[in-house]
Amino acid sequence: MRPVTNLKIFGFRLAVVVLAAFWLALFMGTHLPAAVDFSPEVNDKVKHFGAFFVLGFLMCYVTNSPLKLKRFLAIAAIGMTYAAIDETTQHFIPGRYPDRMDFVADSIGLWAAIIFYVIARHFYYAKQTNPSAKSA
Repeated sequence: MRPVTNLKIFGFRLAVVVLAAFWLALFMGTHLPAAVDFSPEVNDKVKHFGAFFVLGFLMCYVTNSPLKLKRFLAIAAIGMTYAAIDETTQHFIPGRYPDRMDFVADSIGLWAAIIFYVIARHFYYAKQTNPSAKSA
């Protein structure tokens, strides 16, 4: 069985395809008029946090670099730039408006994903290098 990271669709890694599809869906969802809302009935900030948590996690998963700090700072910069552009462009969509607190929720979700990914990756590789360690 091949690991999921090596699966390919049309010559692209599955994870890259998933990231592109999610990012496109996120863009479409935030740029439809407010009357067209198919998302679950939860707090708006929770939606923003969750969407950017997933986006940040996928960005971490598809990238790789020996310069870890530079990699994660670049992911944060790209994600936060997109969040700012996303909030700004909503001004032109009927029924939508830019909100600084949405940007804050986006940024917190993005950073939470990066931190979660770094911690999960650390424990995963620690377990790989020391298989005799007891799992909790």
